[in-house]
Amino acid sequence: MKTLRTAATALLPAVTVVLLTVLGLACSRTPPGSVDDLFVTNKRFNIDNEAGVVRVYARVENTGKGIVREAKMEATLRSADGSKRGANNVILKDIAPGEKRDFSIIVTSHSQAADVDILAREVEK
Repeated sequence: MKTLRTAATALLPAVTVVLLTVLGLACSRTPPGSVDDLFVTNKRFNIDNEAGVVRVYARVENTGKGIVREAKMEATLRSADGSKRGANNVILKDIAPGEKRDFSIIVTSHSQAADVDILAREVEK
């Protein structure tokens, strides 16, 4: 019994160091970001009926606590009655927490566009 107690006493500091190291590593990792943390602002667009395109400009802000590794920013053109008139996307990578990033997308218009919806989506792998 004394040998077991001596072994446990000798191993206790080593076990404590291992546990603290594992906990420290787990707590120091940045939580993964989510596209749900992305907020689109400053949306504007230029309709070029002669070229049949709409140039979309916007800013995205990561309001979360983790880096968003990849996000597909998707612009959808809408007619005055709300029907879809075209869509395109751009992939943004490594958006840091608090970062504001400008982006642009050129969308082919299949008819008169009146508005643009922009959504952040997960990148399909």
